[in-house]
Amino acid sequence: MDAIKILDLENDGLNMAADERFLYIRCKRTFCKYDFTDMSLTAQNIIFKKDGKARAFSICEKYIVLTDFCDLYILDKNNLQVIEVMRLGENLSSDLGVVRFDGRSAYINIRNGKMAVMDLETLSVKKFDINESSSWDHCVIGNRIYTGTVIGDLIETDTISMQPLRKIKLCRKNIYSVVYHNGTIYTVSQDMTIKAVNAETLEIVSAANKAVKGMTRILGLYKDWLVIADGGISLWDKRTLVLQNRFDFPTGHFNKGVILRGNMLIGSDFHRIYKCEL
Repeated sequence: MDAIKILDLENDGLNMAADERFLYIRCKRTFCKYDFTDMSLTAQNIIFKKDGKARAFSICEKYIVLTDFCDLYILDKNNLQVIEVMRLGENLSSDLGVVRFDGRSAYINIRNGKMAVMDLETLSVKKFDINESSSWDHCVIGNRIYTGTVIGDLIETDTISMQPLRKIKLCRKNIYSVVYHNGTIYTVSQDMTIKAVNAETLEIVSAANKAVKGMTRILGLYKDWLVIADGGISLWDKRTLVLQNRFDFPTGHFNKGVILRGNMLIGSDFHRIYKCEL
């Protein structure tokens, strides 16, 4: 599985996303949009006046939702122009984390157990207390949110009431990544384990011990594989969590500089962007 260079781009190895046609990259202070057909630059916009390290973004059908410490930026997905900027936090105890979507809302983690919900039509925001600790990641499935916390809990929350419904203890601390697929919730955590949890019962159905290291991320699923970034790429059987393959591929700082688009990996080594087909 050879890595092929697709762009020469000085960057910090973070903040990429892709849809069916375009690759979106935050490169230092600038946002860039590339057409996958020929990797031509189709839009570019300087968003920030200064460099920053606490930045990330997610995309939905219409918007790019970008977090910068305590601020939330809403960008037009077509031309990368800033539509709105809002301050949702105040300091290190209320900075912003991961953004996930359903068809009507964006769900934004706020440190210390809070979550902001932004209506994608009106861009109005409401805040809710979800749990007693901060979280690294969550996924939104139907009318449920599954959140992995820094104290090792997996929490199920109702999207209508924004009230927690159930929770289980998966590890002692730091569930780094939470992904849903066909009735199963997959997690990776600081205890070096991959776990598969039945979404209906919240019971652990399989686990791989001493499997991963560092701030590991689940990139998604392809065919029968769970695709994981932990300094390289590893492929795991989605049913048994038995390792199928492991290979080198650039994953950026804290494994945030790599994404999975169908059967294609796209990764960064801070100086270039590469692709690789699974």
